[in-house]
Amino acid sequence: MEIEEHFFTSSADADFQQHFERYGDAFYNAVDRSIARLRLFPESGPVYEPPVRRLVIHGTPFGLFYGLHGDRLAIVAILDLRQDPESISRRLRS
Repeated sequence: MEIEEHFFTSSADADFQQHFERYGDAFYNAVDRSIARLRLFPESGPVYEPPVRRLVIHGTPFGLFYGLHGDRLAIVAILDLRQDPESISRRLRS
């Protein structure tokens, strides 16, 4: 199944903007490649906390957390994976 549409939640958009300001075009390109991969292979990221999945953004310490809603990909967070996993879980539950 190929995903036709993706969107960022407001908190994921804020995450993206924060990291883009710090890491620039390299971060943008890495996220873009990750989204392209997920559009082709939406279930390639393992389930992190149901129903949220996680894809490690290649070349970065960040994870792209997302959910599938029919033929739509919802990006819910972009988080640094070097933090305590419980902090990530709390963020995903909020």
